[in-house]
Amino acid sequence: MPGRETFPRDAEEARLDVELTREELGETVEALADKARQTAHTGQRAALTAGAVISAGILLVVLIKKMSHR
Repeated sequence: MPGRETFPRDAEEARLDVELTREELGETVEALADKARQTAHTGQRAALTAGAVISAGILLVVLIKKMSHR
């Protein structure tokens, strides 16, 4: 279209746009990595808690059986 301004207008604007885009992508990747770490940590805690509950339940069953055989 005649008279329509396009971006980037020159090489400097293009360079700045690329630089800003890289920074934004870097921040996005960092945020996603943090979220993935938090999710993994939460999953590990849940697994450890479940393991502890199961172990406590088994221990309780063993103790009850031992006491009932006396």
